[in-house]
Amino acid sequence: RILLNKTDLVSEADLERVEKRLKSINSQAPVQRCTKAEVSPDWVLDIGAFDLKRVIEMDPEFLNTDGEHEHDNSVSSISIIRPGNVDLELVQKWVGQLLQEKGAQIYRMKGVLSISNADEKFVYQAVHMLFRGNFDDKWEAGEPRESKLVFIGKNLDEKEPLTSDVSQTRPVHAPPV
Repeated sequence: RILLNKTDLVSEADLERVEKRLKSINSQAPVQRCTKAEVSPDWVLDIGAFDLKRVIEMDPEFLNTDGEHEHDNSVSSISIIRPGNVDLELVQKWVGQLLQEKGAQIYRMKGVLSISNADEKFVYQAVHMLFRGNFDDKWEAGEPRESKLVFIGKNLDEKEPLTSDVSQTRPVHAPPV
C-alpha cells in the first residue's frame, strides 16, 4: 500500500503522473491519496503487508548484515526553543532569508510557533525550500507560550547565525490597548 501525501499541493495532472509512475514500479500496491497524512488507521495497520519469506525470495541477501551501510555524519539536526511570542511577519522574513541562504543545506524544518496576538499555535513544516504553515490548536490555559523549531540538514553548525537570528524575531512589547 502506498500513501500519496500532500496531494493538496499539486495539480490533478501531476497526481495522475505520479500514480502512473508508482504503478509502473509496483502494479499490485493500491495508492491512497491523502493530505496531512490523514488516512484511516485500518488502511495501514495490521494488514499483513510484510512477509519475510516473500522479501527473501526477492532479495536473498536481505538478512545479511555484513557491510551494512554507513550513515552520513555531516547530516544532523538543530533544535531551538524560545520562550514567549514571536512576530509572524518577522519569522516569515527570517525563514525566507534562511532558506535563500542555506536552503540547499536544510533538508527539513518543522516546528510550533507562539505568535503574538494569536490564540492558536502556528504549526509549520518545510522540505528544502517549500514552506507551509497554518494555525492549529489553541494554546491551553497555563500552557507556556514558546516556539520550538527543528532543522535537519547537512553541515549545520549550532554556532552559526542559523540559531542566533531567531532571537531577532521577538517583537517589541506593544502598548496596552
